Amino acid sequence: MRRKEFEVTDQEAIESFLRERGDGVLAFAGDDGWPKAVPLNYVYTDDGSIYFHGSKKGEKMRGLSLDAKAEFVVYEAHAFIPSYFSDPYLACPATQYFRSVRIRGTVKQVEEPAEKARALAALLGSLQPEGGHAPIDHEDPKYAPPLRGVAVLRLDIAEMTGKFKFGQNLSDERREKVMQGLAERNRPGDLRTIEEMRAAASEPE
Repeated sequence: MRRKEFEVTDQEAIESFLRERGDGVLAFAGDDGWPKAVPLNYVYTDDGSIYFHGSKKGEKMRGLSLDAKAEFVVYEAHAFIPSYFSDPYLACPATQYFRSVRIRGTVKQVEEPAEKARALAALLGSLQPEGGHAPIDHEDPKYAPPLRGVAVLRLDIAEMTGKFKFGQNLSDERREKVMQGLAERNRPGDLRTIEEMRAAASEPE
């Protein structure tokens, strides 16, 4: 059962998360009758599109050519919360705090050279922001062959939902215990998790 208190209705928060991340899993129907789930890099653009790139051949392209419907999942684990942070006896409170976004839509292969170049420039810009290469331009003759040889896919979004779990279901007392445990443990990501917990607790219901 999907917990309502963890659902995200703030579109800006969802889009900020998508821009912050750069990898996810694309799920679609395989051409052999089995579902497929493929991890890949992506970029979420200002116009609300998601782009991927890859080979023009392979199981991803075969499956999507038969059925273009797909689901894309972006997930980030923030911190594992041990049970003893809030309960010295029961194991039940052990959990994982995370952010995730699920997107349903239709995948289309981009053929127009200018759009392909823009998508690849945006993707590389998110992964290699320091530059170090000539601008990706479909009119540059040196880029023409690689642009023709690569597949660029666009996920046209039909539905997008977010789930951010940061202790919204806890009482104030238990939340404080968990935050104290995170502060004392101080692993990478724990202080960020405390910030997310405080932000989530301050949001209006």
